Amino acid sequence: MEKSRPPSAVFLGSAAAWRDIPKGSEREFCVLGRSNVGKSSFINHVFSNGSLARVSKTPGKTTLANFYRISDGTVWVDLPGYGYAQKARSEQVRWSRLVADYCENRDALSGVIWLCDARHPGLALDKEAFAWLSSLSLPVLAVLTKADKLSARECAENPGRFSREIGLRDIPLLYSTKDEEARRRFWERYTAWADDV
Repeated sequence: MEKSRPPSAVFLGSAAAWRDIPKGSEREFCVLGRSNVGKSSFINHVFSNGSLARVSKTPGKTTLANFYRISDGTVWVDLPGYGYAQKARSEQVRWSRLVADYCENRDALSGVIWLCDARHPGLALDKEAFAWLSSLSLPVLAVLTKADKLSARECAENPGRFSREIGLRDIPLLYSTKDEEARRRFWERYTAWADDV
């Protein structure tokens, strides 16, 4: 990857259930997080492509597994968010089943880009999610979104606090879609992590 240019991404398609997920042997990384953590905004910003993922002000708009082919040869999969209850119970069950089926059964899955809100270290839902991911022995790259909403003191303290409360070995990366340098820092951390896993 050139330092001045992030990898590019192309939307491949979506899946509503495990049976709809395309077959393939590509190396995949999924993007997972709570429904209002800003996954779509993160994806658009990190690839410097404002129209790649659909962004909405209403949580829970990502209801499918969305597949993107990345120019580095991998595939990213944007999964439905967890923890959003303002939908029909049947839809909640479908989302949960889709995420579980994908993470538990996808042979090509190499790791999880796990997004959490930088303002709220140690939420119960995030603790539960990390415990589940750990039980699957999936490598996790933790990214704290919405860092622009933190004070300078919180920027210094929250990553370490998050790491302690969740039980991470590494300090998560702060990310803001209002900061162009955040993109560069992410790709440096991600590239080293992806190479290692």
